[in-house]
Amino acid sequence: MSLRDAQRAHRRSSPRRTGYSWECLSRLARILVRCGHSPNDLVSELREICRTLRVPRRRWDPTQLDFISDLPHVIARWHSDPRYLGPDGRPAALPLRGRCPSLDALIESALPGEDARVVTRALMRVGGLRRRGSRYLPTRRHLRFRQHSGRVHSANALLRMLRTVERNLSGAPNSAIFERAAINPHFPVIALPAFHRDLKARASLFLLDIDGNMGRHEARSTGGRRTRVGVEVFAFEEPLIGSSQEQRTTAGSRLARRGATPLRRASRRKS
Repeated sequence: MSLRDAQRAHRRSSPRRTGYSWECLSRLARILVRCGHSPNDLVSELREICRTLRVPRRRWDPTQLDFISDLPHVIARWHSDPRYLGPDGRPAALPLRGRCPSLDALIESALPGEDARVVTRALMRVGGLRRRGSRYLPTRRHLRFRQHSGRVHSANALLRMLRTVERNLSGAPNSAIFERAAINPHFPVIALPAFHRDLKARASLFLLDIDGNMGRHEARSTGGRRTRVGVEVFAFEEPLIGSSQEQRTTAGSRLARRGATPLRRASRRKS
């Protein structure tokens, strides 16, 4: 094998081409090309975008991707498995380990093969557990990911979204999976807070029901291949009609007609 052939083989097998960023970028590129964008234009645009970004202080840890996403499964199992419920139907306070139902046993049933101590520490860091004496209880039905764990959680959601969109754009017979949207192009901004509160309440109930459905399928099936499946709900807001940029431009035009620049007017307000 020549040196050039060896270099090509190394590039083909490089972990960079099987990692998170590679999968995200390759899927996004294929989606955009299928929609009519030129690959050459995409290369130029991505290079220009990356020139404006700083190198992050904290390097990406690919081992956290699935681990962070699977943590909520422990809490879901705690709220649904009769072995870990109290007489009132609520999650029982569990010791870390022991013969009776324990946190170790719960974690092993929800995430087989994971180190229970590592999972417990992770759940404590994200505020998913609280201690009652020597026992543990979940703080709520949902985990609230923040800071680094929140970024990993959002990055995972992005990748899953890209996988679904690319799969549905592929056109393979009977391969599309559920992807629906409800969009209002003229929604009143003043009603956004009430809308988001209502959506959060409705979506939370919907996701609890779906999670229970997936759990029942998991419990009933004792053999065969397994995969990670899920449903995610998110809202979006597009830039305002009459955005701040347009408002600044309009304000600048008015000030120019009056003989004052926006910069001068701003400095007058500060003084």
